[in-house]
Amino acid sequence: MADDRTVTRRCEIAIVNQSGRKPELELASVQAVVDAALAEDRMDHCQLTVMLVEDQESARLHRQHFSDDEPTDVMTFPDGAFDPETGRRHIGDLAVGVDVAKRVAAERGRREADEICLYILHGVLHLLGYDDEDDGDLREMWQVQRRLLAKVGIVLEAEPQ
Repeated sequence: MADDRTVTRRCEIAIVNQSGRKPELELASVQAVVDAALAEDRMDHCQLTVMLVEDQESARLHRQHFSDDEPTDVMTFPDGAFDPETGRRHIGDLAVGVDVAKRVAAERGRREADEICLYILHGVLHLLGYDDEDDGDLREMWQVQRRLLAKVGIVLEAEPQ
């Protein structure tokens, strides 16, 4: 009989901290919102890599891949390859700007851990096909984020900022 405390994860998340500091991060909340997003998309048995980067590396990646010199909150790099050893599909990589998260969290009156969780969820939603290029798509994406983050006690503003 399975232990009731056993949790089946839809996604194995590898966190790679390249930031040079220990940012606030609540892995249980991150896992819960990522799994909730994947459940809505009926996706499981996948893996995701999240790189935590500081401003300089964020700006470098942003410049290299998106022709923008500024550090940013999150960048998504879709993959889709299957790992033959695990049978999991690698949905992609995220580069999360932890210095951006710390600044924005302070501005919004939120914890850094909550802001990082938002950025990871935002990146996963992009990997699942959500877009935020126009106002309608942005509002839709924001509403999904609000609903999923509320499941772990993170409250977002009613309108995107």
